[in-house]
Amino acid sequence: MTNLNKKYNLIKDESKLQLPEYIDRPEYVRNKSMGYSLQIVGWFIFMWLFMPLLTVFFWWVEGKTIYQQMVVQATPDSQLSLMNMIVMIVIFIGVLLLWATYNWIRFYNRERRSTPLAIDEHQLALSFKVNKTDILNMQQAKNLTLYYDNKGKLEFIELNHQLKKRISA
Repeated sequence: MTNLNKKYNLIKDESKLQLPEYIDRPEYVRNKSMGYSLQIVGWFIFMWLFMPLLTVFFWWVEGKTIYQQMVVQATPDSQLSLMNMIVMIVIFIGVLLLWATYNWIRFYNRERRSTPLAIDEHQLALSFKVNKTDILNMQQAKNLTLYYDNKGKLEFIELNHQLKKRISA
């Protein structure tokens, strides 16, 4: 281990490292949107250059495999013959088209969904197991966070990132 430290000059004391201030202080980083934009542009360039090559490679590999299994090794009476595969694909497409046609005929221009019934504050308070004033405060809050315990019972309410109220049973 000591040979590695001498050979590679590893510094273990963090105070001796020459790190720029912006690494530990994110407020020094300005124009984050430019950094994110460059990252997105980089990913688009990567996909534009390398994804077609990768796709061609995978098509070539799988094409060889399919050719070996479907043409070279298959016999006309085997289950994986080319004609049997084509017949199965046509049957599956036909079944899916029949099913889609049935659903289209059955549900075309029919709206089965209905709007939910309106409930008042009292019913809403009963469902959350809080009092009516808490429900009114929740409805008027811009930001609302509800904290539940492991059993699904409401424990805390946080309104507008300020007020935390403990819910009593």
